[in-house]
Amino acid sequence: MTRGSIFILTLVPVALAFAHTPAAAAPSKKPNVLFVVFDDLNNRLGCYGDPVAKSPNLDRLAARGTVFTRNFCQQPICGPSRASFMSGRRPDSLGIWSMTKYLYDLHPDAVTMPQWFMQHGYTTMSIGKVLGGYGKEADFKTLSVPDRRTGGKTKDEFALPNGAPVPPNLAKDLLCENRDVADDACFDAVSASLAITELRALAKKPEPFFLALGLFKPHTPYKVPKRYWDMYRREDIPAIETPARPRNAPEIAFHANHEILGEPSQRRTLDEEAKREIRHGYYAAMSFADAQFGRVLDALDELKIRDNTIVVIIGDNGFELGEHDCWGKMTLFGWDARVPLIISAPGIGSSGAKTSAISELIDIFPTLTEICGLRNPPKLDGTSLVPVLKDASATVKTTALTQHPRPALYWGGGPQALPQVMGYALKTDRWSYHEWRYFKSGLIVAQELYDDQTDPLETVNLVGTVEAAAQIPALAEQLRKITKGGRP
Repeated sequence: MTRGSIFILTLVPVALAFAHTPAAAAPSKKPNVLFVVFDDLNNRLGCYGDPVAKSPNLDRLAARGTVFTRNFCQQPICGPSRASFMSGRRPDSLGIWSMTKYLYDLHPDAVTMPQWFMQHGYTTMSIGKVLGGYGKEADFKTLSVPDRRTGGKTKDEFALPNGAPVPPNLAKDLLCENRDVADDACFDAVSASLAITELRALAKKPEPFFLALGLFKPHTPYKVPKRYWDMYRREDIPAIETPARPRNAPEIAFHANHEILGEPSQRRTLDEEAKREIRHGYYAAMSFADAQFGRVLDALDELKIRDNTIVVIIGDNGFELGEHDCWGKMTLFGWDARVPLIISAPGIGSSGAKTSAISELIDIFPTLTEICGLRNPPKLDGTSLVPVLKDASATVKTTALTQHPRPALYWGGGPQALPQVMGYALKTDRWSYHEWRYFKSGLIVAQELYDDQTDPLETVNLVGTVEAAAQIPALAEQLRKITKGGRP
């Protein structure tokens, strides 16, 4: 499974872009785009208020741009999420909800962000995991340069030079490796180095570029160099704030946590030491990914192209680390559905802005086309966030939609297989309303309602209360209008 990706895009008006550089010529090309996707990156970041996270480079980007604090993925699992935001369409619009369905198999004429930019004069390329999940290596049908995945699909091994011996593992849990190796023993460091090499060449070309970079971490397994583990004292990492399931939550809201606990036939139980080490490993992996991103961010400054490069970073889906008795993703709860989005578009808005305006990952496509002066392709489901970039108090939508099926993870059945039940979460400025429906009939199986103002940690499902009875009819109607009865 994969989590994660981030995207960087920077745009600036001609007069402002180079005003601080003496004798600099006005740029003659459209702004570049750097789009970076992190796998399984949730909001455990300094710029999102996490008290212990060491994320200096993402925080540095946040200080230059706008942080979207209520941003949601469309499905909390890598393959469907990436197909969705790269095409700007919802999972139901694409008919992609599983790891066995691929964008171009179902939609041979689909156009992704880099493809659209290539059709409008951009040099486009993809490095690392950007589109797709564990599946096909050559994910994009066409780019200026064929996409490249350093390290293949596994991302599980350290690649030490010249057959050097692997240092001892100082971690204990089977998902963790803490070894004293250099960063470049890890695939994400190789991807970042390749991106920097490409940026140096792209900076010399007259046409603008769209560079997509996918970083595997902080996806499991938590195999990163020792120095990132050493950035944290385990006793400083917060305990699980809400370890119990929400009161009154239906069983269908949960799943087997296979990503951390293993398949049902080999399911393990985590003791307290393992829980603490896994949480420690997540932070270490996040800081490692942050460091690789920082190297790429430094290259923009070194090459003097920052002022004409839009930078966008995202997580492809969130991740729970014991919250609600969940380990992994694939639920509709906030830790899975809410993901970071930071956009630095020089010359637009105020640096260091934070907005609580609702946004979705499908909004990135139309946002970038508007900033870069391109028309939109047909069938986009998202909305441009440019008004919010200009004024952090503005809003462009009142709801966001996250969905995930049950079974939570299904591999078989081929590309035409349909889920048995689909869960939909409608997010508003106050409410998180969840509906679980039989996918073919639309019959409701279960409902949930959480009050994000009074219960932001989602500890009590209000369904069955007087308060819920007053809110659910209107929320259910909004959900029906977006989902069209639950069928694509």
